[in-house]
Amino acid sequence: MRYPINKGIPKVPVLILLAAVSLAGCSNNKTTLVVPPPSAAVGLPTPPAAGPVNTYSGAQSPGAWTVTLDNTKGSFSFQPVTYPAAPTSGTIQQTSQQLNGFTKLSSGGYAVEVKGRAVILRPGDATTPPVFAVPQTECYPITGRLLFQYIAMQFPLTKNNFGSSGPKLGYGSVVADTDSTGKSWQFESLQGNTISGPGSFSATCGSSNGQDAISFTGQQSLLNDIWDDTGNPVLVPTAKTQSNVWIGPSGFFVADQSDPTGTDPTGASVAGMAEPASALSTSDVVAQKYSGLIYEPATRSASIGSAPAPVDTSPVAFGQVVSSGTSSATTLTGGIFPNDDVTQTPNSDITINLGKQSATINGLYSSASITLSDPAQNCANYTGPGKNTTSGINPQGYPTCTFAAVAIAGSLEGKYALFITAFDWATRFGGAPMQMYLFEQ
Repeated sequence: MRYPINKGIPKVPVLILLAAVSLAGCSNNKTTLVVPPPSAAVGLPTPPAAGPVNTYSGAQSPGAWTVTLDNTKGSFSFQPVTYPAAPTSGTIQQTSQQLNGFTKLSSGGYAVEVKGRAVILRPGDATTPPVFAVPQTECYPITGRLLFQYIAMQFPLTKNNFGSSGPKLGYGSVVADTDSTGKSWQFESLQGNTISGPGSFSATCGSSNGQDAISFTGQQSLLNDIWDDTGNPVLVPTAKTQSNVWIGPSGFFVADQSDPTGTDPTGASVAGMAEPASALSTSDVVAQKYSGLIYEPATRSASIGSAPAPVDTSPVAFGQVVSSGTSSATTLTGGIFPNDDVTQTPNSDITINLGKQSATINGLYSSASITLSDPAQNCANYTGPGKNTTSGINPQGYPTCTFAAVAIAGSLEGKYALFITAFDWATRFGGAPMQMYLFEQ
């Protein structure tokens, strides 16, 4: 979708971020940009060829991380940056070619890497939240205005008190353009449930933690209602908040705003990708095979009836099941690998139905749904606030639960990526946020 230079940006549906997207008023200090010719192609510069050794910058909401995968020496290293800890390094035990898209690490973790473009990392075992990261090795200009869409990377919940309106599925979009050097960035048309109409703020690209990063000027806020460790929103970023955006060479997008001085982690992150240039073929999207991670954050309160539960980050695989009679031109079926072992056959008890693609934003599926097994009937038995589900019975006679989801999809260098956000009412009584990060194999 192209955004003409001399016309207003088309109004798109109001989107929301669980980190809850907003904008601190900053339109008065907008940077003057070099305007490209209207005939110029919109988009990122041609990305360099991917090498065997790649360093990525990204986030484990909240907080920045760096990740390096060396596929020549068979080694890895990663380190938290905002909330620093000693770096972890080790060996790559099995490669993605050996493990259907997964790289197995000696730390007990997994990585799903699109080499030189993006990585979704589980640093340790299944109780470790995921890190999403991209390489940005230089400050580069983009041509025209480019829309990025994203989902909020869920912060571990200390309270499940989402109120009578129910949980909000976190997703959003923002339009970016640059000057001719790529040093000066402008973000605008930020869409979210806490703003009215387009807003804008500026940012500067420069060196940070060994790679380039795009940093907001002043205390403008991409992520409002930032979660702190009490479960309460922080409406205005603190003076010490570090705000960084990384945009990889193929359009993968990560942003993090977090305060390294707090006694507890405070902030939030998003993960996303550039909007496809044209509408995607949904039937083609679901005809592919995907590997990735499913994530449900820790819950530490029984305020809505659910017992405290740890983080659950597990490897998953999805594809189109044609023989079962339950597939369609909009569905993918798959599940978690048993015993955290990606050499086994994955379960097939989760169905993703993308539904209808947005008419205004390519690759956005805001009316998606997820159906999964509900053996404990958590979905059927919960009668508290906010539930919007459908209970059913699968062909084997077991109870199921269907709930709303939002998916964003991109076609990046000939392969699809799918990021999905939902609220899972079946896995835990009272529910918990659910997110999936999937790359086509």
